[in-house]
Amino acid sequence: MLRPADIHVHDCVVAYEDEQLSQMVGTLADAGRPLSGEAVGRLVADPSGVVAEPAVRLLVAAAQGDPLLLAALREGIRVEGVTDGPGRARTPRRVQELVRATLRGAPTGSWQLLRVAAVLGRSCQLAELAGMTGRNTAQMLPDLDALLDAGLLDWVGDDLAFRHELVWWAVLDALPPAVRQALRADRDRLRLRRAVAGASRAADPSAEPVVPADLRRRIGLRSAPAAREHRPDAGGAWESFSGVERAIARLVAEGMTNRQIATRVRLSPHTVNYHLRGLFRRLGISSRAELVRHVPVSSAA
Repeated sequence: MLRPADIHVHDCVVAYEDEQLSQMVGTLADAGRPLSGEAVGRLVADPSGVVAEPAVRLLVAAAQGDPLLLAALREGIRVEGVTDGPGRARTPRRVQELVRATLRGAPTGSWQLLRVAAVLGRSCQLAELAGMTGRNTAQMLPDLDALLDAGLLDWVGDDLAFRHELVWWAVLDALPPAVRQALRADRDRLRLRRAVAGASRAADPSAEPVVPADLRRRIGLRSAPAAREHRPDAGGAWESFSGVERAIARLVAEGMTNRQIATRVRLSPHTVNYHLRGLFRRLGISSRAELVRHVPVSSAA
């Protein structure tokens, strides 16, 4: 359910001739509950038969029973009519304005982040959002909180997803065509770089397994503890790690690969790689062996 921050839900609900229906829409919107199938049918029914068109029925289904979205959709179709788009009807401007109004009072970057997320797809990964916006997760947190609190996005596993398909379409349709095309080109380049990096372990330092301790001794490499003794700032760096980062760093020090670490900490290999690359950037290092030097000896055991 959409949860507008600084607007009252009744400001978004049109008064219908069916007074009982109008009151029900407002009540359910206030309570954050979806409409039943019967109520949806009554809400979008119109004598002109426009709603009977397959393209419009697709928009109605994409609202997933949300009273505010359905009210805006009905009024938008009544005032603006139906405009064909690529593969589906375009969302009425009234729906787009409702989504925008839902973020009224939110951090200024929230709308930008939502538009980038829409170009990435119905769902996306945090790493992709970071790559597209040039911001790290900590910098995106206020905007992410606003989008989640407004009911526009939700967590699906480790990914962010649009809660309503109609909201996703509305955000895409609100983008000027030239901007949408440019963002899609940026998205395709980002995904190509990520695919190339994933295919080449040599091009991805975080994918290189640390040489196990017994093999280090056999080939005469200095042990990880000895290397850490030469890093006086190791303790300070370790204190800056989050709980997840410490767990991953400990397992790196044990010589585990990303896939093995993912199984141990119950994260995806991609998420493990994301955390490792974040540590590399913060510490100014480029290999797992260097990361091991930041793990206190007692923690690596």
